[in-house]
Amino acid sequence: MGETVQVEIERKYDVDGQASLPRLNGVGGVAQVRYRPPMALEAIYFDTAARDLSANNVTLRRRTGGTDAGWHVKIGKGERRLELHSSLGKDDAADVPASPVTVSVPARILDLVQVHVRGKQLVPIARLNTLRSVVDLLDGQGRQLAEVSDDQVAAMAVGFRTESRVQHWREWEVEVVDAGLIAASAGGTDAFLDAIGQVLQPAGARPSAVGSKVEKVVGKAVDPLDPRAPLVRTGTPEDHDGGAPAVHAVLAATVRTQVKVLKGWDPLVRRDVEDSVHQYRVACRTLRSLLQTYAPLLEADATGAVIRDLKKLGKLLSVARDAEVVRDQVREKVAALPGGPQGAIAGTIPGKTVRRLHEAKAQAYEAAHARQVKRMRTGWYFEVLDRLDAFALTLPLNPGLPEGDTAAAAMVPLATNQVDAVLALAAAVGGEQDQARRLDHMHEVRKEAKRLRYAVKAVQDAAGLDFGDELVARMKTAKKLQEALGDHRDSVMFQEHVLATSKVAARKDEDTFGYGVLFAAEFALQARTEAAAERLVAKLAAH
Repeated sequence: MGETVQVEIERKYDVDGQASLPRLNGVGGVAQVRYRPPMALEAIYFDTAARDLSANNVTLRRRTGGTDAGWHVKIGKGERRLELHSSLGKDDAADVPASPVTVSVPARILDLVQVHVRGKQLVPIARLNTLRSVVDLLDGQGRQLAEVSDDQVAAMAVGFRTESRVQHWREWEVEVVDAGLIAASAGGTDAFLDAIGQVLQPAGARPSAVGSKVEKVVGKAVDPLDPRAPLVRTGTPEDHDGGAPAVHAVLAATVRTQVKVLKGWDPLVRRDVEDSVHQYRVACRTLRSLLQTYAPLLEADATGAVIRDLKKLGKLLSVARDAEVVRDQVREKVAALPGGPQGAIAGTIPGKTVRRLHEAKAQAYEAAHARQVKRMRTGWYFEVLDRLDAFALTLPLNPGLPEGDTAAAAMVPLATNQVDAVLALAAAVGGEQDQARRLDHMHEVRKEAKRLRYAVKAVQDAAGLDFGDELVARMKTAKKLQEALGDHRDSVMFQEHVLATSKVAARKDEDTFGYGVLFAAEFALQARTEAAAERLVAKLAAH
């Protein structure tokens, strides 16, 4: 069964029934156009009764007709959305049935939206019939840059009192097909879409005010976790005199943003999309870093419970992520040897050695990922998500928090304390003689440096809070320190894997010389990263 994941980049325009699509030759690198025969598309859209998918900018539909018939899950809004496509399975009828109520969402598709649905029933909410005419936009070599769809739509809500009313409209969609080609020929997708839009609008096109066709039929659900939405039971956070943002407003915007980021990676983890485990883990750690760094501003019991949940989620992800890191290092380490992958030193390492190192961690990753996804399909995981949502909705502050403090006055000192925590741990590293404990201390320094970076950057990105030049400079130094110590830890993990695998090979009477070469090569990297870390700690202390 075919499944694909891609980024959809498109712009929609409303047009009157009599408008004619203008010529687009010569616009934005378009050298020629190709017209396709019209096609009939039929689609049923699904959501929960509470519109949980719509509130989270997720669209789920079953489409027949055209070249992309199947189940589509679209995540995000605006011009760029992530689309997961799955072909119709053997249990799916070839045609849309006369009654949408008889259609059910297959388990493999339901899995992609469970982060929002969490066991609730998905029901049909709209049915659309579209007559589509497509014009392919090609470059001078006949390669497809984009396509323009001219859609005539007849749509009807399902399960609503208005379901008997059929709506009709026409729209044009400009969708990028090859962003790489467009970047080379037209200066990027934004410039390309701007150029096309400048030709379409004089022909009668108006930028669409809605993000999808189904929104025109049933409307857009309100997102309670919108970073700008009022806090539950507290009303809208007020600014202090002079316009300085309140603590509650800044923390709410930041926490809600990160909760949404975390949930956005969930379906990609389930489909094992490249780098998704890493990014999901980063989202967990960012939330933990926020709550731990600014804990004095928050109600202790509720915050502690969420931190414990996030810690369990992090542990769930760590086994797969660590295996993924080491797996991806194997061939990189061989290529990094003096002389490169074809050099004399690399030539001393048998191909069987490289394969064994890679396959062992590949298998470990697959097993860990399977355990992780299995856990993400349990009631425990849904309960964790429920608690995260409830916390972000209310964001309980410490009842003893002094009134009148701006966000900067309350939060900058706490972030500065995190710098002190990094320096205190770094001092312990310098005085430690036991190598095992020294490595443990270095790992703790790295985690504290990462916590500082996440706690500052997440607030900057979500709320635009000004932490001051000095603290921002220290955060940037902490990032470099984190990266240096991260390279060091990855090197140590790789060495441990090489050593363990060499023992397996020795028991099988295999040549183990190549393992020794790779093991020894790591000491130079570790020396460089330790020296870099010492310089960065000194710089952090001198700010």
